[in-house]
Amino acid sequence: MNEQADLGDLLEARRRIVAAFEGIAGGAEALAARAALAADNERLRGEIEEERVANAQLRERVRALRERETQRLSLEEEVERLRAQVQALRAAQEAERAEVDAVLSELIPLVEEAQ
Repeated sequence: MNEQADLGDLLEARRRIVAAFEGIAGGAEALAARAALAADNERLRGEIEEERVANAQLRERVRALRERETQRLSLEEEVERLRAQVQALRAAQEAERAEVDAVLSELIPLVEEAQ
């Protein structure tokens, strides 16, 4: 009966060892899964940071484009104002030329008579 008890003890010890190794293997798998998740999380954090940088660059480009558009509109308004001034000066010049021509048309006969 001693041999059967020893065999029973050996089988029980083997069962416990197998159960322990299965527990260790399960723990190792869980650790490997956690390590993989941690690596994925780190990769995703890096991708998010890249997207944040790209987003900030795009916001800066949009701001610069809006600023240029505002400047362009201001310059267009200035050009239109200057065109209106030139047109007004041309009209004034034409009026003065007409006035000078009218004065000359009156003076020329008087000068010719005086000679």
